[in-house]
Amino acid sequence: MAENKRCRYLSQVVDGLGKSASRAMLRAVGFSDEDFRKPQVGIASTWSNLTP
Repeated sequence: MAENKRCRYLSQVVDGLGKSASRAMLRAVGFSDEDFRKPQVGIASTWSNLTP
């Protein structure tokens, strides 16, 4: 994924052994292998009591 410029920021979040928790959270909300190859848009909230 790192070679794909569209995914350079996503790769910082999900690539590598140390990012397995991030991948697990995304899989829990329905991401497939194909979804990890697509560009992603993140929306953040400053307030939350729980994770997905």
